[in-house]
Parts: sequence; structure tokens; C-alpha cells
Amino acid sequence: MDENKEKRYVTEWSFSFDKLNEQISEFAKSVGVKGEEEVKSEHYETPVENATSARVRLDLSVGKTTIRPLTDSANLLEADLTYIGDINFSVSGDTEKVVNLSQVSAPGAWFRGFFGWIGSGQKLNWDVGLTTRLPLDLEIHNGVGQCRFDLGSLQVRTLRVAGGAGEITAALPAGTYAATVESGVGQTNISVPPGATVDLRIGAGTGEINLDIAEGADVTAAIKGGVGAVNVRLPQTAGARVEYTAGIGGAHVAPWLTRIKGGDGWNQSGVWQSPDYDTAEQKVYIRFEGGVGGLNVR
Repeated sequence: MDENKEKRYVTEWSFSFDKLNEQISEFAKSVGVKGEEEVKSEHYETPVENATSARVRLDLSVGKTTIRPLTDSANLLEADLTYIGDINFSVSGDTEKVVNLSQVSAPGAWFRGFFGWIGSGQKLNWDVGLTTRLPLDLEIHNGVGQCRFDLGSLQVRTLRVAGGAGEITAALPAGTYAATVESGVGQTNISVPPGATVDLRIGAGTGEINLDIAEGADVTAAIKGGVGAVNVRLPQTAGARVEYTAGIGGAHVAPWLTRIKGGDGWNQSGVWQSPDYDTAEQKVYIRFEGGVGGLNVR
């Protein structure tokens, strides 16, 4: 894809949280909503104690969210929240702890949250720390806002991220695990570090997806396209195979990958592969089912 064309395409499908805020703010004013919700701050924590593993579910709200590793802490989870409405925090189990932290859902809660976010001067924030000492099954359900997930040093057995509306930047862990990322509305940025062996499934929503795979990672990625481009950056040292089933937008694949199948007529479906794929120590396998926006592999 021509560089200028690619830039125009990204801009066309980009998600602006600030623009959405402006539009909903104007709507709120037009219907007489002032956004005067009580803003609360609270600290939540639970210790590791006897646990040898944990299942953690986070249901996020409106605002900015950071998820990060806990260092030098005996706690499984520590969270500092600035929010409106009500929070549910529950912990059960002994050797395998089950932890749930969520915004309480109720009729109209989303609008209360968004208007409260506007009224708070965009100060709503979740800062969540998770232990690096235990294997985790981690499930994150996004709300509305900007999310940054620094998961690199966590011990993850399974990972699921369900998109909301806004921008998600997720640095995935090392280790061997399965991960599912279901994008919502907005840009999703995913990076896979060296040393990771990941069975990754991505379901695109509306917006751009950027997948950056580091040298030294083994990745099998099944991607279902949505509305917007999917951009994959591969290390040239990897043995790589890309299988593309045509959608609208086509496939644009790095020249160091050789097309070994497809390319006849109007159908752009095909298979590309590096010469050393079968014998490579590090392998990346991308299977893409096209949507609107196409696939770019660099």
C-alpha cells in the first residue's frame, strides 16, 4: 500500500476519544444534563496468602485505566480507583483465589458514568496492580476510555481482553499461554515480547489493529477482520507464514515473504511464506479472515 494512502486510511478509521467526549458533552448540554455526579476515590487490595494461582476478572468503567505488575508486594491485587457510581469487589478461595473487581451495572449506569466523567474534568481513573508471583487466568472487560495494560512480567496461563470504546495498548506477557483479544471501537495496539509462545486470537471491531511481534517470540495468530486496517510487524529473522482470505482492502505483504498460493484473477486470497519457515527455530503463523480494511504485513 502506498504510504500516503495508508496514512489517509488510518486517519479515516481512527477513533478520537476527545472528539467523542466533545460530541457527547454537547449532547448532554442540549438535553440539560450537567454531569454532576459524585466522584469517589477508594483503595482495594487482597493478599496472596496461601494462594498458588488466581483467577482475576476486571470489568472496567469510564475513564483511563492502567494495569501494571506489582513489585515488592505481598498482595495479589492492589487498586486505586477514582470513579462514580458503585464498585463490586469480591474475593474467594484459598489455594486458588478468585478475584472480581467491577463497576456495578444498572440501567442508565453507562450514561451516568460518561456524564460523570465529563463533570469530573476527565479525572476518572483505575490504577490496578497485579502480582507477578502467581500464575493468573486474567479476564479484562473494557469500558470507555484509554487503557494501558503492562502485562509483560505477569505469569499468565490464559488471557482475555474484551474491547469497549477507546484506545487499548497492551504489552503481552512472556511465557506460554493462550490469549483472546476482542477489539471494540477504537485503536488496539498489541505487542508480543521475546520469549513468548502465544496462541493468539483477535476479533477486530471498528478501528485499526496494530500487532507488533518481537524477535524471539513464537506466535500463532488467528485474526478475524472488522472495519479498519490490521497491521502486523514481524521480525525478518522469524520463519513466517501468512494465510489471507480475501475481504475488502486486500493484503499487502512484506517482499521478503514469497507468495506460494493464490493470486489468480480478482480474488486476492493467498499464502505467503519465508523460505526457511519449515526449519525455522522461531515461527510466526498468521491466519487472517478479511473484513473491511485489509491486512498489512511488514
